[in-house]
Amino acid sequence: MTSPLPSHAALPADLADVRRKLEQLAADGQLSELIDLVLGLLVDLRDKNTALSAKLASALRELYGRKSQKVSTEQLMLLFAELGAEAPQGPAGPAPSSERLAEASPQPEQGPVPQPPEPPKPPRGRRGRSPLPEHLPRETRFVSVPEAERTCPQCGADKRCIGHRTSEVLEFVPAQFRIIEEQREKLACPSCPEQGVTTADSEKVMDRGRPGPGLLANIIVEKFEDAMPLYRQAQQYARCGVSLSPSTLGEWSAFALDVLAPVAKRIQERVLGSYYLRADDTGMRVLDQDHPAGVKRGHIWGFVGADLVSFVYAPDWRAKHPAALLQGFTGYLQGDGYAGYGAMLRGDDDGEVIVPEERRLGCGMHIRAKFEKAAKGGDARAAVALAYFKAIYRIEAACKAEALSAEARLARRQELSLPVVDELYKWIQDLHLRLVPNTPLYIATQYANNQEEAWRRCFTDGRFEIDNGEVERRIRCVALGRKNYLFAGSDKGAERLAVGYTLFGSCRMHGVNPLAWATDVIGKLQAGWPRERLDELLPDAWARSSPAAPAAGDAGAP
Repeated sequence: MTSPLPSHAALPADLADVRRKLEQLAADGQLSELIDLVLGLLVDLRDKNTALSAKLASALRELYGRKSQKVSTEQLMLLFAELGAEAPQGPAGPAPSSERLAEASPQPEQGPVPQPPEPPKPPRGRRGRSPLPEHLPRETRFVSVPEAERTCPQCGADKRCIGHRTSEVLEFVPAQFRIIEEQREKLACPSCPEQGVTTADSEKVMDRGRPGPGLLANIIVEKFEDAMPLYRQAQQYARCGVSLSPSTLGEWSAFALDVLAPVAKRIQERVLGSYYLRADDTGMRVLDQDHPAGVKRGHIWGFVGADLVSFVYAPDWRAKHPAALLQGFTGYLQGDGYAGYGAMLRGDDDGEVIVPEERRLGCGMHIRAKFEKAAKGGDARAAVALAYFKAIYRIEAACKAEALSAEARLARRQELSLPVVDELYKWIQDLHLRLVPNTPLYIATQYANNQEEAWRRCFTDGRFEIDNGEVERRIRCVALGRKNYLFAGSDKGAERLAVGYTLFGSCRMHGVNPLAWATDVIGKLQAGWPRERLDELLPDAWARSSPAAPAAGDAGAP
């Protein structure tokens, strides 16, 4: 038996009102209106419950799940098994129609789409250890046979050396401090004491401090390349017998970044002056005495262009900050769905349009990420979009593996990629109208529709990438550092962080040893390097001219 319904007195006020309304409709014989009202309430509750369940699942995945956006073919097949449909073959064969993919119903298939070449697999080298770097210093150690084994046990004659069996040992020599005592020559005329004393100028890079260029470079490299907070560096130096407080290291770090700031400024000019610019941002906690919580959320913007990366700090997320940087920009800007881009397109601040719509490029990674989130939330229909994206990116991988020119890549995209994009958006637009609002898949299809025009523009020029992945990868260093040092002490400190990430992010793009570069450039700038020759100190030019050992960075990474 079902439990009796609670009385009016036991119900909350809103539900008591609903019950009275239902009783009134029943008493008046208005059964159709009663059914419509109940169904409307149930639909509303279902939609809210679905949205809340999706948010809870998403929060749990963010807290405990994997952060990677990669979805394997096996995962896609499992999702399609739930749908009861086969995975779409995209450009590899006949592409099923969007209705069939969405509803798993027997609709007629589309005609075959041209098949792209498979990306060539990298050649498999010999198994075993990889060779050690040639640039490392090498010393030879001779190991002799023990005296008791140097005579023949059969005849007693001395054995002769017939060669050596060679093996290699990779050793680590710990870094060490050393003191350079600067003896500056003083000259005086013995016959003319009134002429005074002439003293040689100091070659120190910091007038009132004791660090040399190598130590200054090491402090900022460990902070920006290795995400090591200053207090940990102080502990590391203490193990070497040198006591330096974190506050002292902070002053030296600020000094080094101020010395290198003109180089970072020149990198920014090069980046913002490029034809094709990619942009994204990430948050940064900044201490602020005027904020009620004592800390505010600033933002560090990353820009990639001209084979360099530039980071710029903004105290908030308003569009006026990137808009000020992009004044006079005449190229193409690629980014995600940040609302501030719309403000720049409309000219909200002062009526001036900064980046016209026809020069805005979308990002396929951000569109795909929404569907990936929906798929991991349990909505198997998102696998259809992921399969299409997998086909599109397979074409891009083949273009890169074959090192196609911009013209050849454009032709390949028009022949193979655009038919898949068309089929993807046909499926998205058909499905979107049937989805429950505010669910992950609804959000994904809505975002994809909003970004369609900007993303399709990426396929109109072979010089453009179809996503913003390069700047996404470059901005990870900020996120890694943020986890370690937690916040910036002030707006000025955050601006210095942007300088450091600009310098060493650009070094990483060109495989430059950051310690060798910073040591050399700090010394040259403090010795009076001409400002009109700053381009020679930029990491790309420095890498071509310096004999310093390269870094094991990610130069040439896609």
